[in-house]
Amino acid sequence: MYWLRLSPFLLLLVAAACKKTISSEAAHPQEVPPTAPSSFQGLIVDDAQQPIPNAMVLCGDQSTTTDSSGLFSLYNVMVDTNAAIISVKKHGYINGFRTLMAHANGQQYLKLTMMPKVLTTSFSGSAVGNIGFTGVNLVFSPNQIQNSNNQVYKGTVSVAVDYITPSDPDQPTRMAGDLRGIDNNGNEVGLISFGQAAVDLLDSNNVALHPDGEHLVNITMTIPGPYRASAPAQIGLFYLDTISGYWQQETLGYKQGNDYTGNVRKGTRWLFATTYSLVTLDANILKQVGAPAGKLLTTISTKIDFYPTYSYTNSDGRYLGRVAANQPLILTLTDPCGNLVFQKEIGPYSGYTSADIISGNLVICTP
Repeated sequence: MYWLRLSPFLLLLVAAACKKTISSEAAHPQEVPPTAPSSFQGLIVDDAQQPIPNAMVLCGDQSTTTDSSGLFSLYNVMVDTNAAIISVKKHGYINGFRTLMAHANGQQYLKLTMMPKVLTTSFSGSAVGNIGFTGVNLVFSPNQIQNSNNQVYKGTVSVAVDYITPSDPDQPTRMAGDLRGIDNNGNEVGLISFGQAAVDLLDSNNVALHPDGEHLVNITMTIPGPYRASAPAQIGLFYLDTISGYWQQETLGYKQGNDYTGNVRKGTRWLFATTYSLVTLDANILKQVGAPAGKLLTTISTKIDFYPTYSYTNSDGRYLGRVAANQPLILTLTDPCGNLVFQKEIGPYSGYTSADIISGNLVICTP
């Protein structure tokens, strides 16, 4: 992540963020979650950023399929507004999961990238499964894999893995969850990723399998080169809870040479990460003429270390998400063609904040 070098013309268009309200904010999502109807629009693409038609999109008790342009809409879905979960399935692709904050009685936008499900590796469910991929190694226990009826599966287990590093340019749309987690103290925290893996397990008929949640899975991930010097000796090891939508810390990982390694029992999406405190930012992002800056990737990073959070403005230009607490931040807007169109320092924020952010006369591409 880095500062966008703005032209002098664009700098003249940048106006200050108008802070409306600030209040204290707790971070204990185990309390009764706020449930309300909300609507969702989005775009599902492949690794070449081409639309995926006929993908199944699920949220709450509703589902739909993408059209020929990879677009979908879901209306008035009852969700946890702190962590609405969108899951996407399509034959030939690794399942996608995205978590986002939702406006009660409002609407959200998201883009999700699905990776090809390449089944080049397999093991017997009745034996130790030692599976190596670029950047990731997994070791499953014998008789650990179960079918959809939670019965032990002893046949051939095919494995597809997507390894995601924090420097991957498509991390904002490819990652699972939304880089928010629950630490061992039960607090909602921001996550600084040192590597993430998404794993799909299939039987001989391409039907989904899963670990039993009791036996250990050993996970080893390569620490990306730029992050090795700052990588701590021990680190949180999280799995994605697809019920709550949060990354849940289960245990610790340990640095061994250029790798992190650790053992978990739950999940099929895993993440090594350190943590930081969060607050909520609810912002209207507007062009200079007052028109909304809609459907833009909004990256809000810490100014000093560039730890990012990602979300999208909705069609009304509204952003809702968690950001780092008590730190100066950099807000970056990226258009649908991947162009950086605006950047500004905002914050710091010590609690829930509502703000208007004027982004100037943006030049936004039409893909």
